[in-house]
Amino acid sequence: MLLNISHYLSESGLPSGGSCVALGLFDGLHLGHMAVIERMLALSATKRLTPLMFTFTAAGDGPATKGNMTGLLSFDMMCSLLERHGVEQVVCPNFEQFRHLCPEDFVRKVLGKRLGAAHVVCGEDFRFGKDAAGDMDTLRRLCSGANITAEAVPTVTIDSCPVASRNIRQLVESGDMPTANRLLGRPFTIDFEVIHGRRLGRTLGMPTINQAFPTRFTLPRFGVYLTRVLLNGNLYSGITNVGVKPTTGDSNPPLAETFIQGFEGDLYGQRVNVEFLRFLRDEQKFGSVNELKSAIIADIAHARAIVDGE
Repeated sequence: MLLNISHYLSESGLPSGGSCVALGLFDGLHLGHMAVIERMLALSATKRLTPLMFTFTAAGDGPATKGNMTGLLSFDMMCSLLERHGVEQVVCPNFEQFRHLCPEDFVRKVLGKRLGAAHVVCGEDFRFGKDAAGDMDTLRRLCSGANITAEAVPTVTIDSCPVASRNIRQLVESGDMPTANRLLGRPFTIDFEVIHGRRLGRTLGMPTINQAFPTRFTLPRFGVYLTRVLLNGNLYSGITNVGVKPTTGDSNPPLAETFIQGFEGDLYGQRVNVEFLRFLRDEQKFGSVNELKSAIIADIAHARAIVDGE
C-alpha cells in the first residue's frame, strides 16, 4: 500500500474505524523511533486500526525542548522507510499549525477530531502542547477522558547509550559513524540531488559527484569517509569528502564529494544514496592539485584495504 501523506490539520480524510497513532518528531527514524513505530504497527494489527504516524516539520522555530535541531535524514528517505515498514498514513503539518494549542486542545482537536485516534504510542519523554506544557502523565490523563488509550515505549539503549537524536547528531558531527550507525539501526545516509561542481575530479581522472547539504541538516565532521553508494539497486564502494574543498578556494559551501569506485556515468540531477561507514582522515588543504590527487589515491587504497579486510 502506498503511503498517504497529509501536511494539513483539517478534519477531512479521517481513518475509518479509528487509528493507532505513533506520536513524535521522528527526526532520525533511529532505533528508538522504530520501537515506537513497531509497537504502533503491532497494536494496529491486533486492534484492526489504521496505522498512522503524526509528526511535523519546523521551517521556523521548532519546539522549545528541541533547540536548534538539525535533520538526520531527508523527508523522502523517511517516507520510503515508513512505507517499507507498513505505515499507511503520515500526518506531517508544519509546527506553526498547532504550536499554539494547549495540551487539552491538542488531544481534542488533533488526536480526536483530526486523527480519529483510538490508541496513541510515543516515547516516554514525549512533550506536547504550547511551550511543551504536557508530558506523558498529562497525555494519559487527557486521553483517558477522550476515550483514547495512551502508551509510552521505554527509551532504547545501545552499549549503555540512550538512543536519542541529540546523541546521534553529536556522533555524526564528531565523525564516529560506526557508533552513530548502531544507534540509527542503519548507516547515516544522504540522498541529495547530484549537482555540477568544478569538474576537478574529472580532470584528475577520478570523476566525482557533488551533493550540497540542505540548511538545518546535520553536517558530518569535515574530512574523508569510507562510504557505500546505492545506484540502480547496486552497491558501490565510495570515498566521500565532506567539507569546503580548501585546496580550490576559501569560500566554498559545504559539500559531499564522492568518488564511486567502478562506476562510470552521468548522475547529474539524480538523487543518489551515499551511506557513511567510517571516518578516514580530516579535510586538508594541499599545496597543489597534484598533492590532492596523491592524497585521493592514498584514500582509495586505504578504503580498499578496509573493505578487503572486512
